[in-house]
Amino acid sequence: MRALFVSGEVAPFTKENDISRIVRMLPEQLHESGEYEIRIMMPRYGIISERRNKLHEVIRLSGTEINVGGEKQTLKVKVASIPGIRLQVYFMDNVHFFKRKGILQDRDGKVFEDNAERSLYFGRAVLETIRNLGWNPDIVHSFGWAGAMIPTLLDTVYKEEPLFQNSRTVFTPDGLEAHADFTANTISGISIGDPGLIVGKTPTEIGVSTADGVIFPAHISDVPADHASFDPEPETWLGTATEIYEQVAAVIA
Repeated sequence: MRALFVSGEVAPFTKENDISRIVRMLPEQLHESGEYEIRIMMPRYGIISERRNKLHEVIRLSGTEINVGGEKQTLKVKVASIPGIRLQVYFMDNVHFFKRKGILQDRDGKVFEDNAERSLYFGRAVLETIRNLGWNPDIVHSFGWAGAMIPTLLDTVYKEEPLFQNSRTVFTPDGLEAHADFTANTISGISIGDPGLIVGKTPTEIGVSTADGVIFPAHISDVPADHASFDPEPETWLGTATEIYEQVAAVIA
């Protein structure tokens, strides 16, 4: 099975927390099981040192122009290996949206006003890169505000894309407050379905409501009874994830 991980945070490239640890360790567990082929994608923030982390650009995947809010932004794709394991991370690089000294907010604690646009751009950048790779994922597991638009994009913009016809989505919210509601201008020029289901909502609200499956992280205590959650102990993550992956994949089996 092929699993794509999409997240705004991945340890050790960003600070360690529940989400960055899961996206660092779960792909390794799946890879070592011998039953999964893995890809991981995240933004290349300005706080990530290219030199220290040995990032290099993948020329054949770079240069795609992506429309968000009526403006086109050029994408660069870079890659680096996670230290100590044989897995690579693809970095979606764009000066306008990501080359900042912060993830959700600036150094003074002010939340970026365009986090909804950043989430949408990142989601489209990931799916365009996967299309350019020609790699068809069975499971797309997205995390947090940054990866939240993936399920909606697959259901709308990329609905007719043959590469994604058998892809199923799983979403894990991060519990962070991105202070980002979508506006009509944000989604202008994008065939993203009924605007009434998007405008006025946060990326996380959209991700939870549109994914085929949802797994909550351990630090979120208010979990609906019909949803799974990751325990604090990493040893349980593989079993939790594969159970949900198999459930959503069975829909098309």
